[in-house]
Amino acid sequence: MARTKNVTPELLRDLAGKLQGLPEDRLREVLDFVDFLRDHRIQQSNRGSPEALLQHIGAWSIAPGELDRLLADIQEMREMEVDR
Repeated sequence: MARTKNVTPELLRDLAGKLQGLPEDRLREVLDFVDFLRDHRIQQSNRGSPEALLQHIGAWSIAPGELDRLLADIQEMREMEVDR
């Protein structure tokens, strides 16, 4: 079993114990859910980055530096919301 950062052996043992009592179809659902969680975590890690934005919007035709200004404006607005 691969070790994940910040996961105690006790937690993994408890999880394995609970899984042992499940029927095969439920175990497959658990596996599907774990895959979903891993994919979701990976997508969140680059959220808001220019690369992530371009994946969802497509190729942009913008002036040099315009994307940097837009991202700086977005960051400034986020910081203003946090200060409230």
